Amino acid sequence: MNIKTNLVKSIGFAGVVSALTAAYAFQPAKTEPVYVMAPFKIDGINVKAEQATLLTADEQYSLEVEYVADVYMDGNGVGHNWLDVEVKEIKDIRVYSEDGEIQAYVDRLDVVEIKEIIEQELRERV
Repeated sequence: MNIKTNLVKSIGFAGVVSALTAAYAFQPAKTEPVYVMAPFKIDGINVKAEQATLLTADEQYSLEVEYVADVYMDGNGVGHNWLDVEVKEIKDIRVYSEDGEIQAYVDRLDVVEIKEIIEQELRERV
């Protein structure tokens, strides 16, 4: 009787282990964040909504950027005045590939470049 009990326990344990292994094997793989790096080029900008769309140089990824910008009158004190633009804050950066939105890492230096690209485009439009 002791042999039957041990055999049933062994079979039960093997069944649980195989079920857990199968469940683990069918889980989707956890995706690692993609590193999105400069150079970027502007694809479109909505000045009123304060949103810009940028593409990577190889056009593999698209970045949608929400920002806060300030347009102000600047001058040199000698009677020459002009409108200038400053991007005060990058609120959100969403990265898309051909498969949809992806988890991505954008380095802080690349964020500075994104800010400069947006400022340049806004200066041309003001």
